[in-house]
Amino acid sequence: MSHPLFDLSGQKALVTGAGRGIGATLALGLAQAGADVAIADIDLAPADEGRRAIEALERRCTLIEADVTDRAGAERMVAEASAALGGLTILVNNAGTNVRKTMAEVTEEDWDRVLDLNLKSLFFITRRAGDEMKKAGGGKVINMASLMGWSVFRNPHGQTYGPYASSKGGVIALTRSFAIEWAKENIQVNAICPTFIETPLTQPLLEDPAVSGAICARTPMGRFGRMEELIGPCVFLASAASNLVTGESLLVDGGWHAG
Repeated sequence: MSHPLFDLSGQKALVTGAGRGIGATLALGLAQAGADVAIADIDLAPADEGRRAIEALERRCTLIEADVTDRAGAERMVAEASAALGGLTILVNNAGTNVRKTMAEVTEEDWDRVLDLNLKSLFFITRRAGDEMKKAGGGKVINMASLMGWSVFRNPHGQTYGPYASSKGGVIALTRSFAIEWAKENIQVNAICPTFIETPLTQPLLEDPAVSGAICARTPMGRFGRMEELIGPCVFLASAASNLVTGESLLVDGGWHAG
């Protein structure tokens, strides 16, 4: 029997960037804990598999196509999710991107693309979701940040992922700002800061012996994380078990920052 503090039955969750990868994994994990889920992505082609898996659990699931870098589209996404699910009590801001270049190689277009998706869109999505959570009497916001928001990693090719690290540091700061403003609204706002996770997007890193070797050498556990290892932290932060936790950034990094 699962502990009732982690039971998400009756909760309504929106997960962005959930068509595939980490977002799809977290959407299914929330449904397994009892939540109804809205899957949002700019490309819904791969999302039907996740919808079927969630509906097989007898949870409600809706698919929403949205470009979250468009403010109007992002806010419409939140409204559609709330309408489809009958409210909104959980938001997982997962949509994001990266460019793997040195600082000298980063263009203005690179910078704007990463910051617009990883940080700017998160602000407007969260603010609009807060309106829905206040109607429901409270809620949980979970922002996917990164260990890069805490420290700089220079890979063997001299890349420090500057725009990405900057955006994730901003996510951590923005998490604290929303948490403080909404503390008395019964809305908890926290972030998860993962290590390098095995996903299709990180496959080039895994296939580069120099980079993957450097990451594993820097990580006490000696490996990349797996997508399913983020479900537990996400469910914890989405559940009543974390009701006194807000403004925190939970490192899920295989010991990266322990030493």
